Amino acid sequence: MGRCEKEPAVILVRDQAQADLGGPELTCPHCPGQLRRWGFARTRSLRSSGGGRVWLRPRRVRCASCRVTHVLLPALAPPHRAYTIDLVGQALLASTLGRSHRTIGTDLGIPTDTVRDWIRRVKARAEWLRVRGTIEAHMLDPMLPVIVPAGSALADALSALATAAAASVRRLGPTAPPWQIIALIARGQLLAPVRSG
Repeated sequence: MGRCEKEPAVILVRDQAQADLGGPELTCPHCPGQLRRWGFARTRSLRSSGGGRVWLRPRRVRCASCRVTHVLLPALAPPHRAYTIDLVGQALLASTLGRSHRTIGTDLGIPTDTVRDWIRRVKARAEWLRVRGTIEAHMLDPMLPVIVPAGSALADALSALATAAAASVRRLGPTAPPWQIIALIARGQLLAPVRSG
């Protein structure tokens, strides 16, 4: 089989232990090939909500079929960000309560431009996130009532994702902290770049 035309991907996994396993349950996002361990990506340092730092050395994997390498990134680390998902989540929740990006940035010790960018990115895909959360919530709990609108596109999206995370915990147990479950439900797209066009 020839070389795949696709670019390497960041694949979100539950935690570092799942990333270290690699294993046959993980398949290439571009073809049906199985992923095999292939060393490590660069070490990363992320700022967490407690003010401390989290150090990660993400596992790199390679597709047995197309031979493209990918990075398995634990859900606590949003792709291409220097902050943990729980810190991002605090900023997003504060925004749903009407707080400005300047106030949020000051309170959390994060540059205000960074907070503004997070909020813009989530708002830009709020409808997709709301639909994704709603579908996942009802797949996990078919008896779940209708998710009531929360008042804004951002609040509706976060409400649907939180409902899906709660349904996941009820069905599967607490497999990860809530914001990490939300990151997995959002398929790593919570803070993905907004494409124009």
